[in-house]
Amino acid sequence: MEFHYCQQRLASVLLLCFWMLFIRAHGSRKLYITYLGDRKHAHTDDVVASHHDTLSSVLGSKEESLSSIIYNYKHGFSGFAAMLTEEQAEQLAELPEVISVQRSRRYKTTTTRSWDFLGLNYQNPSELLRRSNYGEDIIIGVVDTGIWPESRSFRDEGYGPVPARWKGVCQVGEGWGSNNCSRKIIGARFYHAGVDEDDLKIDYLSPRDVNGHGTHTASTAAGSVVEAVSFHGLAAGTARGGAPRARIAVYKSVWGRGGAGSGNSATVLAAIDDAMHDGVDVLSLSLEVQENSFGALHAVQKGITVVYAAGNSGPVPQVVGNTAPWVITVAASKIDRSFPTVITLGDKTQIVGQSMYSEGKNSSGSTFKLLVDGGLCTDNDLNGTDIKGRVVLCTSLGIPPLMLFPVALKNVLDAGGSGLIFAQYTTDILDVTKNCNGTACVLVDLDTAQLISSYISGTSSPVAKIEPPRTVTGEGILAPKVAAFSSRGPSVDYPDIIKPDVAAPGSNILAAVKDGYKLESGTSMATPHVAGIVALLKALHPDWSPAAIKSAVVTTASVTDERGMPILAEGVPRKIADPFDYGSGNINPNRAADPGLIYDIDPTDYNKFFACTIKTSASCNATMLPRYHLNLPSIAVPDLRDPTTVSRTVRNVGEVNAVYHAEIQCPPGVKMVVEPSVLVFDAANKVHTFKHSPNVRENCKIRGKSEREKRSEHRVFVPVEEDKSRSVLVRITFLHSPSIGTAAEGDETGRGGTNSGRPAASGGRRLVSSDSTLSHLKQKIKPFYHFKGKSTHPDDVIASHHDMLTTVLGSKEDSLASIIHNYKHGFSGFAVMLTEDQAKQLAEFPEVLSVEPSKTYTTATTRSWDMLGLNYRMPTELLQRTNYGEEIIIGIVDTGIWPESRSFSDEGYGPVPARWKGVCQVGEGWGSNNCSRKIIGARFYHAGVDEDDLKIDYLSPRDANGHGTHTASTAAGSVVEAVSFHGLGEGAARGGAPRARIAVYKSMWGSGSGAGSGSTATVLAAIDDAIHDGVDVLSLSLGTLENSFGAQHAVQKGITVVYAAMNLGPAPQVVQNTAPWVITVAASKIDRSFPTVITLGDKRQIVGQSLYSQGKNSSLSGFRRLVVGVGGRCTEDALNGTDVKGSIVLSPIVKIDPARTVTGNEIMAPKVADFSSRGPSTDYPEIIKPDIAAPGFNILAAVKGTYAFASGTSMATPHVAGVVALLKALHPSWSPAALKSAIVTTASVTDERGMPILAEGLPRKIADPFDYGGGHINPNRAADPGLIYDIDPSDYNKFFGCTVKPYVRCNATSLPGYYLNLPSISVPDLRYPVVVSRTVTNVAEVDAVYHAAIESPPGVKMDVEPPVLVFNAANKVHTFQVKLSPLWKLQGDYTFGSLTWHNGQKTVRIPIAVRITIQDFYADIA
Repeated sequence: MEFHYCQQRLASVLLLCFWMLFIRAHGSRKLYITYLGDRKHAHTDDVVASHHDTLSSVLGSKEESLSSIIYNYKHGFSGFAAMLTEEQAEQLAELPEVISVQRSRRYKTTTTRSWDFLGLNYQNPSELLRRSNYGEDIIIGVVDTGIWPESRSFRDEGYGPVPARWKGVCQVGEGWGSNNCSRKIIGARFYHAGVDEDDLKIDYLSPRDVNGHGTHTASTAAGSVVEAVSFHGLAAGTARGGAPRARIAVYKSVWGRGGAGSGNSATVLAAIDDAMHDGVDVLSLSLEVQENSFGALHAVQKGITVVYAAGNSGPVPQVVGNTAPWVITVAASKIDRSFPTVITLGDKTQIVGQSMYSEGKNSSGSTFKLLVDGGLCTDNDLNGTDIKGRVVLCTSLGIPPLMLFPVALKNVLDAGGSGLIFAQYTTDILDVTKNCNGTACVLVDLDTAQLISSYISGTSSPVAKIEPPRTVTGEGILAPKVAAFSSRGPSVDYPDIIKPDVAAPGSNILAAVKDGYKLESGTSMATPHVAGIVALLKALHPDWSPAAIKSAVVTTASVTDERGMPILAEGVPRKIADPFDYGSGNINPNRAADPGLIYDIDPTDYNKFFACTIKTSASCNATMLPRYHLNLPSIAVPDLRDPTTVSRTVRNVGEVNAVYHAEIQCPPGVKMVVEPSVLVFDAANKVHTFKHSPNVRENCKIRGKSEREKRSEHRVFVPVEEDKSRSVLVRITFLHSPSIGTAAEGDETGRGGTNSGRPAASGGRRLVSSDSTLSHLKQKIKPFYHFKGKSTHPDDVIASHHDMLTTVLGSKEDSLASIIHNYKHGFSGFAVMLTEDQAKQLAEFPEVLSVEPSKTYTTATTRSWDMLGLNYRMPTELLQRTNYGEEIIIGIVDTGIWPESRSFSDEGYGPVPARWKGVCQVGEGWGSNNCSRKIIGARFYHAGVDEDDLKIDYLSPRDANGHGTHTASTAAGSVVEAVSFHGLGEGAARGGAPRARIAVYKSMWGSGSGAGSGSTATVLAAIDDAIHDGVDVLSLSLGTLENSFGAQHAVQKGITVVYAAMNLGPAPQVVQNTAPWVITVAASKIDRSFPTVITLGDKRQIVGQSLYSQGKNSSLSGFRRLVVGVGGRCTEDALNGTDVKGSIVLSPIVKIDPARTVTGNEIMAPKVADFSSRGPSTDYPEIIKPDIAAPGFNILAAVKGTYAFASGTSMATPHVAGVVALLKALHPSWSPAALKSAIVTTASVTDERGMPILAEGLPRKIADPFDYGGGHINPNRAADPGLIYDIDPSDYNKFFGCTVKPYVRCNATSLPGYYLNLPSISVPDLRYPVVVSRTVTNVAEVDAVYHAAIESPPGVKMDVEPPVLVFNAANKVHTFQVKLSPLWKLQGDYTFGSLTWHNGQKTVRIPIAVRITIQDFYADIA
C-alpha cells in the first residue's frame, strides 16, 4: 500500500515537471484564427495543403505547422486555427494572402441567454436556484394573450400533484379541452366581454394563444427546460424560464394577432380578481392596458406580488406606464449576446454589422454581388439607379432609422435588389431585420458606412458579400444596457415616486411561440424575467410581503457591469443610465435572495398616502404628506425648495448581529444628511428608522448621487437620481410666474439690476411684492403670497393696502413710507420694504395670498453675450483691452446682409483698415454706398446656383433670406438700444465684437427659411476671396461641405475658420464640418425663458412657455372654452367633428396670457440644444467634434430692418466668431490653433452653481465631449488661458495622408490623427496601451508650475508623464505623454475623461474620449 502511494507521488511529480517544461516552451502560445477569404482550390485537401504551406513559411517547417494547426476551415471558406506566439501571429498577418489574424475568443451558446447572464444557470445552479428548488410549487399568474399548451416549454414530466391550495379552474373553449391543463399549466381562464369583435374573430375563444405573446412571456417566467432550440439557427441552446419548476396559471385578457393584441380594463381586472381567488403567488402583466391600479392594490394586499411592464415608448422621457407604487414596474435591458454579420468588400476589407435575417430555403449561400450607394433609398434616391441583383447601401440621415428601414427595404426589394446594408446612428432597431424574408440585410453604423461609401466611390466595380448572422455571447460584449424602446420616467401620475423600479433582460429574448421559438423584444419580455425571480424569492422567503420582495429586488440591483463600467442607456444619443431609465439598476437575482435589509410597507399605507382615492376598507385615514414619505426603497422629491426630511424604516433579514454604515452620494446641487449614520442590529433590535434630509442650499461634501447602507457583504441601495449610481431623485424646480415681468431674477442685494433706486432699509428689511395673478400657483409652483382686493376704484384699492399694512407696522405714516409700488389696476397688491418678521405677520392675514421677497431683474436682447460675461455696459478686461474688437475683420460667408439695419451703423468708426484689400461689389438693390466703415466689403457668388433661388433673391450682397444678417449682427453688430421681438427679449442688441468690421461673402441664396441654397463652388470662391481680402476670422453658418481644403488654406494664412456643427441632433455621429483645423460649434440654450401662464376655470394656474404675441386687433386675454382632441391628439382625424371655433383645444374653460421674458440664474443654463449635431465624427473619428458649444437657441438679432428670434448652430457659430475676434485683437500673434486651444481648454463643463451642463435629447442627459467638445465657451477665461496647444499648419497635411495638398511636397505620416497636438484626445480603437504626446506653450506668467489632474475614462487606465510641468524664461514649452491602457477586453462604447493642468490660478482642461475595441470595423448599432 505504501509502495503504491509512492508510485502515485512519483507519477504526479513527473507529470508536474512535464507540464512545467511544456508551459515554459509553449506558455506564450495562444489560439489564433487566420482568415484567408474564399477557397482558392476546389478540393479540400488542396485547401488544407495551402494552409500548411502558408504557416510553414512562418514556423519554418511542415512538422511545426502540423503540430500547431487545430482546425482547418476548408468548406465554406479558407482559414485555420493555430497555436501561435504573438510574434508569429504578427508575421503571419504580414503575408499578402492573409486577410486577418485574430485571437480566438471563448463563446458560449445559450438560449434565453438572459438567465445565464443574470447568474441563474440551471446546469450549475446558484444557491438561490437550489434552495428554492427552481421555484417549485410557486404559482405564477400570467395575464396576457393566452398560452400554447403543446409547447415543449410547458411539459409537466416530473411534476408532483397540483398544490392543494390551488382553487382555480380549467376553462374549456375553442381548441382547448380540460386535458390542455396539466401539472405545469394548472389553470386557465379567458375574458372576452367588451373585446372588439374583429379581434375575437381571428382568435380562439379559449385560453389558447393565437398571438404568441402570452406563450412567450409564460415560458420566459416559468418554462420547463428544453434542449436544442433556436430561431433559424440563431441563439441555439437550451430554453427555460427563470423559475422552471413553478406552476403557471393562464388568464387570457388580451386578444388578436397583432402585437400584444387588444384588451380592456375590464378583462384585466377580471383576471386579477380571479387570480386572487385562485391562489396565485405572483402576477405577471406584460401589458400596456391601464387598469387604474386598484385591482393590483387588492392583489398586493392579499400578498400577491404584481409585476408590470414599463411600456415601449422610450427613449422619450415622462412616458413610463403602470407606475403605481405597489407594483414592480420593469424596464428592458440588453444582454451580452449579439448577432454579428460579416460584410466582405471586394478589397477584402471585412466589416461586422448585425442582423437576424435568415437565408431562404433555396439560397445558394453568400456570394459577391455588385454594390451601389442608394443614399436614403427613397423612391427619388433610387430613381434611375439599376439595383437589380445588387447589394444596396442605404444611409439614414435626417430620418429616424426605425421609420426609414421598412421604406428602404421595400424599395430595394421592389427594384430587385439582392441585399441591403442599412446605415444608422447608434440606436437599437435590430428586430426589423427579422422582416427581411430571406434577403441578406445587415445594420451598420454611420462610421462603418463611411468606409463602405469610400470604397464604392473609389472603385470602378465595387462588390460586397453578406454572410449569414452568427450568435456570440460573453464578456466581450458591453452589457447590460437599457434598451432604446424602454419607457423612461419620471412618472406623470406619481412624480414623487421613482419609476421604473428595476430593469431586466427584454431585448431579443428567445422563448416559446406556439410550437416553435422566436426572438422578441419589449418590456413585455423583461416583465416575466422579474416575475420568475420573484417566484424564486417567494419560494425562498414565503413569509415576505410584496413590498419586502420588491425592496430586495430594488436595493440589490446593479448599476455597473461585471467590470465596474457604468450601465448605459440607449437613446438619442446614448447616455449613462439613471433612475428614470432603470430605477435602481439591472436586476441581480442572487443578491436579492440575501438583501441584508428590507424596506417593508403595510399595504394600508398606500391608501393613506393616496388621499383615500382607492378605498380597500370602510375606513381610511388619509395623510396630507407627499408620497415620498411612503417607506419605498427610493426617494423622489420633485419640488425641493426648502430643506425636507424623509423617514425610512429598515428591517434586518440577514445576520442577527449586524452593523450598517451609511454612504451618501448626493445629486448635484443638493446636500444630503442621514441620521443616524450607523444602524446597529441585534436580536432585540431588528428594525431601525433613519431620516434623510436633502437641502437645496448646499452641495454635498461627498461626491456622487446615491445612498447606501453598507456592511462588508451587504449593500442596500436606495435610488436618489443621477447617472453613475442609484440615487434618491431630488429635482430642484423653479417655475417662473407671469408677475416677473420681463426680467432676470437676481438676489436681494440688487445684483444684476436696481432696487427701485432705494437702499435697503435698516433692520434687514427687504422689498416684498405681491401679485394676484399668481394667487393659484402656490399649489403647483412655489408659495407665492399675495392677496385679492375687493374694491374697484384705484384710490380705494390703495387705501385698503395702507389699512392692511398699518395693522402690521403700527401707523399709517410707516405704511406710507414703506410702500414702493401699489398695484391697483389689473390686480391688487403692493411692493413694500419689510423685515422678515413683518413679512411673516402680513402673510398670516386671511385676504393675503402671498408675500415673497422681490427679485432683481435685468433686460437684455442677445442675452447670450451677458450670459457669457461680455456685458458692454460693464465691460470686462477682455472687452476693454480689445476696444470691443476694433479693427478686427470678420468675414461672414452666408446669405448676404441688410445694410440698413441699425446693427450695422458705422457712427464713430474710423477709416477702413489700410490692410483691407476687398471690394464692394454692386448689384441689384446694392450700390457702393451700401458699404461703409462697418460693412467694409461685400461680394456675391451665384454661378451654379439654382435659377429658382436666384429669381426670389437679390443678385447682389443684399440678404433676402435674413440668415446672413442675423449671423453678422450676432458676431459684430453695433450696439442698438430698445429692440425686441413683439415685446419679448426687450433690451439692447449687439454683437460679441461690436466694434469689429464686417466683410460679406454671399454664397447662399433663396428667400425661404433656413440658409438657402448654395454649392461647394460658391463657398470655396468666398473663402478664396476672403484670404485675399485680409479677413482675420471667417464665420460659416452653413451646411454646405467644401471638402475642407479651402478652410485649411485660410488657416495656413492665419485666418481662424469657424463652422456650424449643424442641426441633425440629438442623433449621434451626425456632426458636420469636422476638419481638425476649423472650430466646429455646437449650440446651447441660455438663461432666458418665456413663461406663459395658463389659467384654468378652477383658478389653477399652469406655467408653460411660448413665443406667441397677441395680434394687433386682439383684446386682452380672456377665458375661452377648452376642448380635447380624440386621444389628446390634434390631428385632422382627431378634430373631425369637434367644434373648435372660438375654443382653445384641450378642457372646459381656459385663459392663455401672452408670453413674457425672464432671464437669470434661476434658469438652469447652459444646456446643449436638442437640435445640435452630435459626435463622434464619421470622417475623423480620431478627433473630438464638435469643439465647443455656444448660445444658439432663441437668439434675437437683426433680420432685414427688424429683429427676430432664430435657433440653430448657425446662431452659435457667430458667437464663437465674435469671441475669436476679441481674442485676435488681444493676441494678434496667436495662430488659429492657439486661439482654438484657448477657447477649448478654458470652456465650462458646469454652470455657475457647479451643476453639470446637460444635453437635451431623448432623454436629456449630462453632456459629454460629443455633445459640446471642450464645454461651453467662456470668453473671459479664454483671454488668459495659461497654456496653449499650438499646431504648425503643415502638420495637418502630414496626419491626413497628404489628401489635402497645399504644397507640392508633403511628407505623410502613418500615425493616427490623435497624435496631432490638438487640445483633445480621441482614441476610437483602443485595444492595447497607446501613448500620445502633447506639447504646451506657456503664455501667462513666466515662472509657473502646473500639476496634472487626471479623470480617467471608465474602463481605461490613464497615466501622464511628467505629472508636473515647470516653466521659466528658458523653458516656455514642454512636451508630456499620456498613456491610455484598456482595463478590459471588450467591444465597447466611448467613455469620457479629461486631463487638466492647474497651477492654483488657472486650469487648462482637455477632453478625452476612448472606445475600447476587439475587432476593426465593428459597427456599433447599439
